[in-house]
Amino acid sequence: MTIGFDGKRLYDNKTGLGNYSRTLFNRLLQFYPNEEYKIFVHQKYFEDSQYKYPAFVDRTVVSDAFSADLWRFKGVEDDIAQHGINVYHGLSNEVPELPAGIKKVVTIHDVIFHKLPKTFPFIDRQMYAYKTKKACHIADAIIAVSEQTKQDLIELTKTPEEKIHVVYPTWNKEYEHECNYVLKEEYFARYGLPRDFVLYVGAISKRKNFLRLLEAMTLPENQDKHLVAVSNGGDEYGAAEEYIYDKQLEGRVFFLKDLPWYELPIIYHMSQGLVYPSLYEGFGLPILEALRCGKPVITSNLSSMPEVGGDACIFIDPTNVEEISAAINFIYYNLELAAEIKAKAMQQIQKFNPQKMTDKMMDVYKGLV
Repeated sequence: MTIGFDGKRLYDNKTGLGNYSRTLFNRLLQFYPNEEYKIFVHQKYFEDSQYKYPAFVDRTVVSDAFSADLWRFKGVEDDIAQHGINVYHGLSNEVPELPAGIKKVVTIHDVIFHKLPKTFPFIDRQMYAYKTKKACHIADAIIAVSEQTKQDLIELTKTPEEKIHVVYPTWNKEYEHECNYVLKEEYFARYGLPRDFVLYVGAISKRKNFLRLLEAMTLPENQDKHLVAVSNGGDEYGAAEEYIYDKQLEGRVFFLKDLPWYELPIIYHMSQGLVYPSLYEGFGLPILEALRCGKPVITSNLSSMPEVGGDACIFIDPTNVEEISAAINFIYYNLELAAEIKAKAMQQIQKFNPQKMTDKMMDVYKGLV
């Protein structure tokens, strides 16, 4: 069997969608090395990519078509046909129309544009709704990254339930390495980070609710605490900077931009725990990553986050600043929590075991051929 993949996110995206694509491909190579794989990408996304690993490049078909967008949704058909693809997987909410002999799989990560419409311009909402509904209609199988996303899709697109397969994302291999004292000391010095901090990972955007986290940091009980945000910006980054300046948080809030993805597990290990007060997530990968590192997680009691966190997380109302603050204080000062959290985390992450999730994905592919 020869399986093709849309390579745009895999090569070009530094955040969640890119991590999903790269982790899935790496795990397929690890657990199913005898299958044939091809990645299809336009040179626009390939040329300056930092992810040109030999295992990827050796299996990549690069197009030099004039328009990357037109090629991705139409011209790619010819390239796919020429390479004898049996199953083509669109890794991020889109899949091209292909001849009937080529089975189509699409991963739908979320329907944020539908659940939180005010966080998107009108035109963007219309475009995302059209693409998602079209992908669900033409795909032979749909991968939903959570039960929550599956139910959201059924509600939005009226897709038959039997067509949707829940296959959870998993962690990359870097999260399986231990992080010792010497390595932590090196990174404290490298990035000039405080000795104790809570961690935030994600965009600085309305949906991610970062400004309320900053507000929690201004409360009297948090005057001695630090926050490190691993983020490359977002639609509220300017507002966050202004808030930090106005509230004199400059010495207690630190941003790590363009952090290499393989260093993120080290930062998790260095932290007191993760604070992830998002208003909506299709999955919420940082929750799983922090749990894999055995760290306490404070996250929202909404959408998919309880599904990912199970009984290993501290759940809060993300609109309640006092609740966020109380949870931060709890993980800072409850030293007995560490062993209990680690035990629960190690149990919860088995739900997302890489071998098990990769087997489920391969079962979808093979079930179509």
